[in-house]
Amino acid sequence: MAGLKHLVECHCVLRIFSHEDEVRNHKFPVYSKIDELGKIIPKLVKCNNCQSLHNVYDYCKSDLRGGKDESLIPLSIDDLSLSLPDKLIQTLSKLDCDISTWEHCLDIIEESRWGEHVILSRDVIDENEHVKILFINSEDRYKIENKTINTLVIEKEAVSG
Repeated sequence: MAGLKHLVECHCVLRIFSHEDEVRNHKFPVYSKIDELGKIIPKLVKCNNCQSLHNVYDYCKSDLRGGKDESLIPLSIDDLSLSLPDKLIQTLSKLDCDISTWEHCLDIIEESRWGEHVILSRDVIDENEHVKILFINSEDRYKIENKTINTLVIEKEAVSG
């Protein structure tokens, strides 16, 4: 069964926002697997900023697990790389992909969901969103494509009739 990427909010604040008047808690991506009933399978993850331990139990929802920041239980990129082909490890490492992307790739391979894609990177330049997409066609066949998505919203004048 497919999983999904979603954001989880932590209690920490990124350094670039620490001088602002309004507090903006850091959000980080996680990859969650879905059970037969369509519910997220709970798991432990670490914040990619402060390393706090979170129990992800629902879409975009988690509880902090205080005092367990040094836990080695959550999977790491090193753990995941043991189960991935070398070519894929090199690509994900080179692009400095976050752990949710590694987990998504591993899930596709373990479930043999060939042809499924993973977003490797995303940048907004001017009015366009540029994405680098990895297609996993088999355990040892991959294809990377760049796509440009025009995100410019053009206001149309209302036509009175």
